[in-house]
Amino acid sequence: MTISSATGIIHIDPDRRPIKTSNTTWRIRLTLVILAFLLIWQAAVAWFKLIPSNFLPAPTEVSVAFGELVVNPNFWSALAFSLGNMAVGLAMAIGVGVFVGIALGLSPALRITVAPFLWLLYSTPKVALAPIFILALGLGSASKIGLVFLLAVFPVLLNTMEGTLTVSPSLVNAARVYGASRFSVGWKIIAPATLPFSLVGIQRAVALGFTGEILGEFLGGAGGIGHMLEYAAYKFLMDEALAIVFVMVIVSNLSLGLISIVRRKLAPWDTDQKGM
Repeated sequence: MTISSATGIIHIDPDRRPIKTSNTTWRIRLTLVILAFLLIWQAAVAWFKLIPSNFLPAPTEVSVAFGELVVNPNFWSALAFSLGNMAVGLAMAIGVGVFVGIALGLSPALRITVAPFLWLLYSTPKVALAPIFILALGLGSASKIGLVFLLAVFPVLLNTMEGTLTVSPSLVNAARVYGASRFSVGWKIIAPATLPFSLVGIQRAVALGFTGEILGEFLGGAGGIGHMLEYAAYKFLMDEALAIVFVMVIVSNLSLGLISIVRRKLAPWDTDQKGM
């Protein structure tokens, strides 16, 4: 088939179709890559002795340690401690982030006066603030919840603010002309436009919040899987330490997957990756 244009004649092959990789193919390739990586790891440590197993245990040793870990009651209580703190901190971060983000998006005066300080605090390395939280809030759950909140609130807040700014003023003015109340404008116009941005911020907040929880347990405290990892590394139990790291990877990916499902359910119209 040929199409005439200002620059000449373009020939198009009607039989050519864009090649798309299905999710199944992608999963198969990912599985093969992981299996190849584990095989190389096993060979380097256990078969060819290229790396001392004291420093890097073989995957078989890590799997044995993982099996012992999941039948240990102390592990489940530590995991519950970490997830509980993370849930509380995330709930606070989402509530504050959405409320303040909408307020900043709707108020130019607040954006001029408050937003620069928020950006300054957002750019500050959170690790530098962690000891202050621990000194101020103690070694218990409060300091961990505070760190989860600190790391998680900014993605939600800033993405919600950006989402609010995308709302067309003409839609808001038209709704008010037809007698819509402020609640109706917020619920039927601002909320649907902002929701995809907020969900992207929440998805990033989950990952950062889990990092904040582990960071707090590393720096101070006697509970949580972060403390278990620190203790295992201190005792040089590298197989147990890597098993705990594997648990952290599972928890993080399950959390992100859950938020991704929520995004598809609550905002099915949004197919683009928004946010920062």
